[in-house]
Amino acid sequence: MSKITRYFLKAFLHPLFFSFGALCVLVLVSELLEHLDRFLAAKASLAIVGQYVLSLLPIRSVEILPVAALLAVLFSLGNLSRHREITAAMLGGIHPWKCVQPILLCGVALSLFCLLLSEWVVPFTSHRAKELWDLEIRRLTTRRQTRYDQLTVAGENIFLTMGLLDTEHQWMENVVLDRLEDGRPVSQIQAHRAEWREGAWHFMDGVKRSFGADGLTLTNQEPFSEETVALKERPEDLVPQDPEPEEMSYKSFNRYLRRLRALGVPTRKQEVELHLKLALPWANLIVMLLGIPFAFQKTGGKVKAVGFALGVAFFYFGLMQVGRAIGQKPWFSPLMGAWLANMIFLSLGGWLFYRMRKLA
Repeated sequence: MSKITRYFLKAFLHPLFFSFGALCVLVLVSELLEHLDRFLAAKASLAIVGQYVLSLLPIRSVEILPVAALLAVLFSLGNLSRHREITAAMLGGIHPWKCVQPILLCGVALSLFCLLLSEWVVPFTSHRAKELWDLEIRRLTTRRQTRYDQLTVAGENIFLTMGLLDTEHQWMENVVLDRLEDGRPVSQIQAHRAEWREGAWHFMDGVKRSFGADGLTLTNQEPFSEETVALKERPEDLVPQDPEPEEMSYKSFNRYLRRLRALGVPTRKQEVELHLKLALPWANLIVMLLGIPFAFQKTGGKVKAVGFALGVAFFYFGLMQVGRAIGQKPWFSPLMGAWLANMIFLSLGGWLFYRMRKLA
């Protein structure tokens, strides 16, 4: 790594850490003040309040890192530009792209970091925050019910109906399990009761049926007293869910959508949220592309930089909400809706970079 690269990288990282830390404190204090009356009413201990607020930190970090990165770009390059250090570097034969290259690489690294954070950390901490809110602050006895009547669950080549499901004691009654091939039933197991024991489902007091190639002709029927069935779903996996997207990873949320599609449930809203899981982390790089040309201007100071960053953040998240809304419409693509803000900002940033060619 050259000295000039280290110099520009150091100039960027210092305001990045400072801006991110300041925004984290601001956001977490606002969360604390927003729910202060609830904390006092529940007589929640400082430990519970601290756990709840800190559990929100990962998801809030994904949201505020783009703003912190933009502020760092404006502060670092703005100061270097006003102090003529970039001009001096150019007079020394250093191309302006050499100055911004380490900063753009940091933008890529920040986007990848947010992507990993959203996939591996945010689902766990968001679930923990909701658990603390419901059980320790709202004082609910349990977050979810444990008994469900008349359930229907579709999976990969299976169709399962239950008269009653008890997730606490891990059993179900009046069960019918159909296995499908090319949309046609090939076999069926009907049982009075099924229990989850030792990592497997045990169906009891039932009958097994086999069907012909047309899916209608009954070719074999055999009663049984107990049968171990190769069904990988655990009792909690059969519960009807309407999960919050932030409580699920991209993989698990995509699997949840496939199950909804198999049941014929409309999924446009969930598809937009799925694509947003990939779109939001790349906001770090995209807003930096927009901020770098602005930072090369020698006018204005820190107040102007903060105002510009807040304006960009407001406009970006506003466009994201617009894309989220129109992505749910039948005449618009969920993918395009989720990436609408990124595409507009990327186009604008690319145009501003193109205008910077005169600096070369």
